Amino acid sequence: MLNNIKTFALAAGVSTFALTGAAFADEELRISAIDVESSVAASAESNGLQFYPDLEEDLRSEVAERVPLSSDGADPQIKIDIRKIALNGATMLPETMEFNQLEGVVDITSPTGATAGYSFPVKVTAASGDGIVPEGYVTVAPSDSEFYVALVSTFADVVVEGLQNVNTAGGKIDP
Repeated sequence: MLNNIKTFALAAGVSTFALTGAAFADEELRISAIDVESSVAASAESNGLQFYPDLEEDLRSEVAERVPLSSDGADPQIKIDIRKIALNGATMLPETMEFNQLEGVVDITSPTGATAGYSFPVKVTAASGDGIVPEGYVTVAPSDSEFYVALVSTFADVVVEGLQNVNTAGGKIDP
């Protein structure tokens, strides 16, 4: 059963990525910079970045692999703020370093760099198949050893999905 869920999750991810690629081809949205920071680091009630100090760079790299980049500073930028690293809602991770939730906010700036662009939340959870999924989360079903990679990769996929709602000037597309 778990293998079927993994296969379905992989197929859905590949389909989403293919559709996103088509959207980028039509819109020609290019990103000039990707900045990932964590407000989790400032929280005394969280130890996630102590266990995963490369999380910001890993997430930045995953997003950079998925979006068309530009060297033109006038193009929109992606700014990601990681706000929660948790295990079943608890932000103090156990010594085993397990976590299954990753939350943040993505801001797409205007070409001038102003932060008045398009913003959206990203909430990702990893489940082993039998757990209850919190409302509003995108879920992946990895093995225990794959949680970190699955959460970071899925977070990046959701960022790319959100870019489908951004026009080439960095603003939100009105339906």
